[in-house]
Amino acid sequence: MAVKAGLDDNTKEMLLSKAIDLFYEKGYAGASVREIVKAVRVSNSILYHYFKDKNELLFVIIERTGRELIKALKKIQDEIEDPVEALSKMILTQVSIIKERKKEAKIFLEEQYQLNEVYKKRILNQHREIYGIYKRQLDKLDKMGKLRNVNKTVANFGINAMMNWSYRWYKENGPLSIEEVANAIKDIFFYGILKRDKKFDIDKNERSSL
Repeated sequence: MAVKAGLDDNTKEMLLSKAIDLFYEKGYAGASVREIVKAVRVSNSILYHYFKDKNELLFVIIERTGRELIKALKKIQDEIEDPVEALSKMILTQVSIIKERKKEAKIFLEEQYQLNEVYKKRILNQHREIYGIYKRQLDKLDKMGKLRNVNKTVANFGINAMMNWSYRWYKENGPLSIEEVANAIKDIFFYGILKRDKKFDIDKNERSSL
């Protein structure tokens, strides 16, 4: 029989934590409210005190994850003036968050379609804000004359795709550290969009003549 816990923030966080575990392991559709409350040892009414329904529980998890990322990215933009350095730090930060919050990252990326239309719109606006932050960095690079003639929208979606899906293949005990993964993503991205300097072209010509 469920033990009725007090109505406090700790209970709410316990419900969220268990929901994250179950949504990660079973997917949103495969995890039930009954399983969540049973694991936390509370009644259904306690969960419904904090969350209107299971869908709101999913929304809170996804919205929190996006909000944390936005806060971290904005902090970098505010503190680092050089756009190349700032973009480098943003990449490392986002990949690190994905590593540290692997469960939330999977839910954030794979379960959004389960949200109702109202929640979907709110999360879509959050995504637009994230892409807007990266767009500002690309615009700064473009203004400095550092970008090749590439479509910035494609570049924006491309770099986010490389970062976001790292949660699927990155292994905690694998051969690469999260910093090495971030640096590899940065190098692939930068050399695909930044203008090469003369030294790079000279070195390339010298190698081709050998």
